[in-house]
Amino acid sequence: MLIKKDKNEELEKILATKKVDEQAKNLIQGILYKIEIAYKDYKTVKRKKQTEEKYVKELIENIDKKCDKISIVKLTQKVANEEIQRELEKNKFYVEEEIISYPIEEKILYAIEKKSRHNKILNSRYKEIAVAISNIINTGKNIDRVEVLRDFNGWSWTTINKEIENIEANLIYQTLQILLGEEFLDNWCKDKDGIIDYLEQLEEEISDKYGKDLAIKQKELLIKIAILNTANYNNRYLNELKEKEQNIEKKISEFEDTKRKIEELTECKKQLIKELSHIDKILGQNTRLKEEYEKVNADVSFNAKIFNIKTFKKQFEDKKQHILEQIEQVNYMLNPVNYLKEKNRLLQEKEKLQIIEMDEGQQEKLDIEFIKIFFKCFKNIIKNTKDEEEIVKLIYQLRYFLLLPINEKKCVKDIEEIKDIIVDVEEQITKVAIRKKVIANVPKDIMSNVFRTRIISLEDIYYKISLQGKKYYAQIFDENICEEKFEIKKLEDVKTNKKVKIFI
Repeated sequence: MLIKKDKNEELEKILATKKVDEQAKNLIQGILYKIEIAYKDYKTVKRKKQTEEKYVKELIENIDKKCDKISIVKLTQKVANEEIQRELEKNKFYVEEEIISYPIEEKILYAIEKKSRHNKILNSRYKEIAVAISNIINTGKNIDRVEVLRDFNGWSWTTINKEIENIEANLIYQTLQILLGEEFLDNWCKDKDGIIDYLEQLEEEISDKYGKDLAIKQKELLIKIAILNTANYNNRYLNELKEKEQNIEKKISEFEDTKRKIEELTECKKQLIKELSHIDKILGQNTRLKEEYEKVNADVSFNAKIFNIKTFKKQFEDKKQHILEQIEQVNYMLNPVNYLKEKNRLLQEKEKLQIIEMDEGQQEKLDIEFIKIFFKCFKNIIKNTKDEEEIVKLIYQLRYFLLLPINEKKCVKDIEEIKDIIVDVEEQITKVAIRKKVIANVPKDIMSNVFRTRIISLEDIYYKISLQGKKYYAQIFDENICEEKFEIKKLEDVKTNKKVKIFI
């Protein structure tokens, strides 16, 4: 209790140094209190390693280091700045140099987390991919941090799909978190400017744990999903991709007319060689270099003058080097093998960008493919798990994953195309759990519902079978919650109306 009191006092001191209005201070203190109430259940459901103390410490550090100004506006209030007003109406919060939010604790927490992220957590060499991957991982992290406040209240676990800021980003982040662990993604989100190539590390990790083919496919899908997701939420990014696609199409059409392209490259080379010859003459004669230096300085203002001939010579040497590099590039392109290679590179680049034209149904298919790969990896984990505690953890993780939203109406468990895959994974983990005496010999239909229950502690649940007419019904419950009855297949030698504990 002393630790929690200390954290509240620490937060108060930090907020006192910030431009945070009184309502914001009260709401942030309320966030801390609600986390204290809910964190135990959140940790149980997700099998989180991170302690409540560490979570709160990170939250306070984020406020201290990143949040200098937080203002609360009423839901009915209009702000003068049109851009801010649009963001408030759309997201219920606004984040730039300052945080402006409606008086909704979940949105204030999300805004604090968003303000605390590095915008770029993948190296710039990935170009538009760096923007998209950084965005989807950061967004997923923000949602992950808010979940404890959003879905848990100290006695129940409830997820309202439409309340999740970005359902797809959450799905991708939670999938990767189960496969790669909390630490991997935490470290990735803390990486500044993409110093470490975490996309490459992701492929290596999945390859080592689950196989190279799955790793390559998962990475390819992640890139496509990230680009699409970012384009869906960011019009500027979408327009940049469309413009790039048009430029690439123009280049491809130039490559299609091979004769004309070769002529252009040949003419370009001639001009570069001519320019290079001119520079060599100037650099090779001191008198001519001096004349050129005086000529350039004579036609410019005082501020634009080059004040010594040594600097002027260096500029010419740099220009010569640049021309040599251009000639080398043209020679490379005049090689038929390289010409074809560059054309194919452009075609691949165009194909990658064309995914922004996918409709909602096609986008969902990408998510489903990503989920299918998760299940292949998860089956591998089950197969190689021997420890009883790890089996319990996998049961919790499978339950959590099946209840992850895929859109505003459906969760993973509701995806018709993968019903057979889900049944197969459930049966595999159930057999292992029974064999290892983690659970009792629970009928398949009942165990399937265990993977869908929102009773928080699975170790505390029971089931009871009843016979009504000629039909069998089962019910799952703990000491506080009794879920609705569901019909099961006819069972042989089953005892009805008997309370049976599921976990041994």
